[in-house]
Amino acid sequence: MQRVLPKPYAERDVADVELYVRDAVHGLGDVRGDEQDRLVARGIFVVRRIAQALPPEVSLEQTLSGHLTDALTAYRSQRRRDLMRTPSHAA
Repeated sequence: MQRVLPKPYAERDVADVELYVRDAVHGLGDVRGDEQDRLVARGIFVVRRIAQALPPEVSLEQTLSGHLTDALTAYRSQRRRDLMRTPSHAA
């Protein structure tokens, strides 16, 4: 699978943010193709936002373990609802 980012991105105590996010996306279950890439990109964005909001002494990895999967699940659910509302997906 091709990386979303051109090179590894480290943030605080997470050595490779993209791999960390990919593991979280994999843990969501049956996620394939474009949806997987969208979730990985969204997850990287979420990690960056959380890292910016945390005080320097707080572990990013520990914080992510409690929030990243929930954020990705919520994003995935919202995206599915939005797709169901568009006229091209209506039955």
